[in-house]
Amino acid sequence: MIKLLIALTLCGMAYAQPVAVAPAREFFKVTRDVTITQPGKQNYLVVDAAIWAHSRLDLSDIRLYDRDNQVPYALSEELGASSTVEREARILNLGVRDGRTEFDLDIGGEVEYNHVELRLKATNFVASATAVGRGTLTESTGRNLSTSTLYDFSREGLGNHFALRVPLATFRYLHVSISPAISPRDLTGASTSTQRETQATWIPAGRCHSPEQINRATRIACDLDPGVPVGRVLFAIPPALVNFRRTVSVHSMNDPQGTQLCSSNISRIRKQSAGKEVVTEDLTIGFCASKERHVVIEIDDGDNAPLTIEKAEPQSLERRIYFDPAGKTAIRLYYGDEKLSAPEYDYARFFHKEPDAAQAVLGTEGQNLEYTGRPDERPWSERHKWVLWGAMLLAVAVLAMLALRGLTSGTSTAGTPAQR
Repeated sequence: MIKLLIALTLCGMAYAQPVAVAPAREFFKVTRDVTITQPGKQNYLVVDAAIWAHSRLDLSDIRLYDRDNQVPYALSEELGASSTVEREARILNLGVRDGRTEFDLDIGGEVEYNHVELRLKATNFVASATAVGRGTLTESTGRNLSTSTLYDFSREGLGNHFALRVPLATFRYLHVSISPAISPRDLTGASTSTQRETQATWIPAGRCHSPEQINRATRIACDLDPGVPVGRVLFAIPPALVNFRRTVSVHSMNDPQGTQLCSSNISRIRKQSAGKEVVTEDLTIGFCASKERHVVIEIDDGDNAPLTIEKAEPQSLERRIYFDPAGKTAIRLYYGDEKLSAPEYDYARFFHKEPDAAQAVLGTEGQNLEYTGRPDERPWSERHKWVLWGAMLLAVAVLAMLALRGLTSGTSTAGTPAQR
């Protein structure tokens, strides 16, 4: 019985776990004033570089307090255009008529769409594509929706564009006419989707140094803000520079091998072809997920003259903290608790972003004067190893004593008959 009691006591001491500690203001390292100028409506705060630098990577340790009470909030990314899942469209009546490639797209069902993507094998061409919406295939007329320019500049290395933009529509059939004609065999498929044109909001996420020309490449060194997730790099290039397409790669500055982290392209096209003007521009590259804080951007110029880069700016998608001030004009923001998990608020579950939400003003970052740090949350055995070892030594001594006593008792008993 004594052995069993000792064993149970040691196991309980070894595996005792601390009780989870809820969030409290004294556990946060940093605090800031929040000034609310419009307390009667939904408000938001913009997550700035200071918050990213001193909070968890997932921002789960952010809390708003009105004195001792938490103020529920919802974290939101200011995303740009979003599209629904693409739906495949059936191609009907494909052929060439009067120098035009014509066909009907069966969209199917009563679905909304404003974007049509054609899959073409044709190369080195420029053409106009008109789209007419129809309720049935037998309609002789329909509603003219749009005229789009399709092109492929493979010879010049300037890419292609095979999309038709139309007003938001629900026509079952879309009659498309491409002029001048392309071979029907070059049309391999089509799909539709709905794209909402809302502009994303981006904020600076670092600084880039002046470009340097090294052999056939333009190199730009960049320092990224600590903790800020970089979503893209935006290049400023004089408007007079046109008709270029360059490969851009990002490398780690701290890697002697110069390992490539990601690669993309920038381009600007302003070209007259067959009486049509093509104008497109894409001066951003998506930034790969990386913990690197110092990178080198390399633009491959090939045998072309180097591009004039007026500015290269790492940017992060803006994050906002939305909340209802409930009439209050001042609350406090806390963060900097590396062990705190994300909150679960009903406000976030049923969150709706109001179009007229007001921006609250964040004060200067400061140390939380109430900060004490979290209590030691290690298992009891980790915090009191000396007690555990002492108890184990005591248990060994007790067991040895009991064993010795048993051995002595057994010897005495065994000798009794001989003495008789």
